[in-house]
Amino acid sequence: MILHRTLRRVFPAFALAILCFAGAPARADGAENPASFIDGFGHRAIAQLTEPDLSDTELFSRFRTLFEEGFDVPFIARSALGRFWPRATETERADYVAAFEDYMVKVYAMKFRQYSGESFQTTGSRPGPGDATSVMTTVVKPDGPQTPIEWIVAEVGGKPKIRDIKIEGVSMITSYRDQFANEILQHNGKVAGLIDALRAKTAEFDANKG
Repeated sequence: MILHRTLRRVFPAFALAILCFAGAPARADGAENPASFIDGFGHRAIAQLTEPDLSDTELFSRFRTLFEEGFDVPFIARSALGRFWPRATETERADYVAAFEDYMVKVYAMKFRQYSGESFQTTGSRPGPGDATSVMTTVVKPDGPQTPIEWIVAEVGGKPKIRDIKIEGVSMITSYRDQFANEILQHNGKVAGLIDALRAKTAEFDANKG
């Protein structure tokens, strides 16, 4: 199964981007426009997820809280399932969203152990798809090239939420959608096959401690 390899190629950069908010300037006015939301969210992430001696259990708990607060998880999960969402039963939809989030938390929280002095810069914003805003950022590694990262931010329930990330122009949701479709087709078009795959990879991570 190639699910794990594909997601690992996309999301180390995602986790790195969150880490690198340490280099972003704080907004004194606290305004919740999309750019200041990205700045503030990142400061919280770096403060809460890189504390010395933080246990894995607490790291997972804090990551889940931040993930649910900062990202529109239901929208991302639904969009990633694409054309298979309408075909899924209500039970499958609920199971899939839960499995998707569990996978994200377990596999990518540990990326926050890898901070090594990268810097992060917000370079501007522009209208995004629909009512969303694209916040443009750049990650700079001390010994490597710059990585452009675009954050798609929309208002959800009166609060800004991240709905997609484009890393060097590649959409997180599109990457998921293509891979999830392949996984489902390998299981006779059954969404249950993808749910089982996500659960299996999460269990494998637990067994191997990452």
